[in-house]
Amino acid sequence: MNTKFIKIFISLIFTSLYFECASAYTEVDCYKYQGCIGVAGSGTPTNGNPSYGNQIKLNPSAVPTDEGFGFEGILYRNEVDVSLAKGTGRVGAAISPSNSEETFFGPPGLELDEDLYQRKYAADKFASSKVTLATAVNLIKKGGDGLRSGSLNLGIMGKYNKLTKSTLPGAGLTATFGPFNFSTASYKDETLIHYPDFYFLPDQIVKYNVKTYSWGLSLSSLLLDQSTLQLFFDDSDEKWTVHITTLSLMVKKMIITASKRSEESSRAAYNFKTKMLDYIEVKEDVFGGFQFHATKNLMVGVLYNYYMLHETSITATIFL
Repeated sequence: MNTKFIKIFISLIFTSLYFECASAYTEVDCYKYQGCIGVAGSGTPTNGNPSYGNQIKLNPSAVPTDEGFGFEGILYRNEVDVSLAKGTGRVGAAISPSNSEETFFGPPGLELDEDLYQRKYAADKFASSKVTLATAVNLIKKGGDGLRSGSLNLGIMGKYNKLTKSTLPGAGLTATFGPFNFSTASYKDETLIHYPDFYFLPDQIVKYNVKTYSWGLSLSSLLLDQSTLQLFFDDSDEKWTVHITTLSLMVKKMIITASKRSEESSRAAYNFKTKMLDYIEVKEDVFGGFQFHATKNLMVGVLYNYYMLHETSITATIFL
């Protein structure tokens, strides 16, 4: 199924590029800077991640700084993950009470094997226990065509863990140079592991550091993004690594996204065919998304496998 999905998407890319190649106007520039549909930086990611709320939780420099207000909601099973962002023209702030863990574009979640199995079998998303507050400032912004344009944003954030009552810091940097964009971030995090009574073990707080790196390239109506996330654990030399490759095709008011994720870690993986756990080092999965600008200030869409449950969720973004 994954191979068929990728072949269909690649065919769609080349078909669309065939009709778009004669046009001097680039849809990517329109969606990156929002000059053709409304408020700058409102609601449309400049990298492959289709959720600006998810971007903010991974890298605070992704907070929109241009003047405007944005609200994002992702609906799954009558629950909505929300993110709010406000830009003043030079500075932006955002808040989100939802997790980035166990989302397709986020880091792996830490949980016991039996909890992972039960959650995946029931198709329940990873429980939210953290609130992210982030702010960013635009240090450099230069307009122009091609390589004459560029920007540099610096961001800081704090993650409050409702279970451990801790607030942990993070910082990030995002730079654009013509059709290229680069970003990096680092933040501290922790997860409370609750053992069942029959384990006869006390609850454990696992501390770790998350580092992210990404680069992107926009060509006509096509955006390519390559991201890497790494988890470094405080009490061991173990390292978990996630690589995500994303292609986004932008045609008129539509954004079509396809991604492949490869995770190298020691944790178990749920096999959706056998309904069992597999103990493999490398876990691979795919994501698909379709978003549409319904009005000047509203974007709606459908996401497949955003919570890595092979589920379908609905997203809506309002920007004013």
